[in-house]
Amino acid sequence: KLFKDHGKWNGEQVLDSSFVAKSVKPRFKDGQIYGYGWWLANFNGKDVFYMRGHLGQLVIVIPQDDLIVVRLGHSITKTEGDLHSPDFYTFIKEAYEMMDTSSK
Repeated sequence: KLFKDHGKWNGEQVLDSSFVAKSVKPRFKDGQIYGYGWWLANFNGKDVFYMRGHLGQLVIVIPQDDLIVVRLGHSITKTEGDLHSPDFYTFIKEAYEMMDTSSK
C-alpha cells in the first residue's frame, strides 16, 4: 500500500516519491521485468509491480485500479518462456472478477 500510494502512509510522506517511482520502473536497459526490488509486468495495458516469494507467495499491485492482490503460497507453477507464472495472471483475473470490474 505504501508503494501504491507513492510513499505516503495515512497521508504522511514517509518515503520519497521519486524513490518509489524509480523502484517500480525497469532497473536494467536490457531487462524490462525487474525494477528495484519489484518484479514488473503488464496486464491488459496496465502497469503491474509485484513481489513473489517462496512457494508462490505474491503481492501484486496495480495502481491504476487501486488494487492489491495478496496470495499466500503453498505451491508454484513453473513455466518455460514467460518469466511470470501463469498463476500470476489467473490471480489478477480472479481479483477483477471478485470486484465485478472489467479487466479489459
